[in-house]
Amino acid sequence: MLAFEDTMIAAQNAVVAAESMGIGSCYIGDIIENFEYHRQLLNLPDYVVPTSMLCFGYPTQQQIDRPKPPRFTIESIVHENGYDQEKNDMAEMLKARHNFTEEAVADWVQKFCKRKWNSEFSREMSRSSAEIIKYWTKDKEEL
Repeated sequence: MLAFEDTMIAAQNAVVAAESMGIGSCYIGDIIENFEYHRQLLNLPDYVVPTSMLCFGYPTQQQIDRPKPPRFTIESIVHENGYDQEKNDMAEMLKARHNFTEEAVADWVQKFCKRKWNSEFSREMSRSSAEIIKYWTKDKEEL
């Protein structure tokens, strides 16, 4: 798992370096899906797993000029010495960010959950991640 973290740090450094040269990027996180297929496609040796894929390119003027969504405040998302659940009230943050009502927050959370966590790609990513861990923990002779 430490290697996963190292590769994501390297990827983030590549993104920051590219940004400094005016190059845009996009993470393709679902490379973790379909582990068996990607392992074969990329001819990966034992214990090597693609953790992230990056696409780089120059943004169009329209992309550069596009209004960016408002960000949450640093005070809302940075925690010190532990996760403070009182401080991090997502419902309040969403209401302030989007001018939502309580009902709109609940609706947004349900739609987000359906689109991200209860989706087919999420189930496949979980299945594939479990396969990766099983693969890593097998004896070399079982491979």
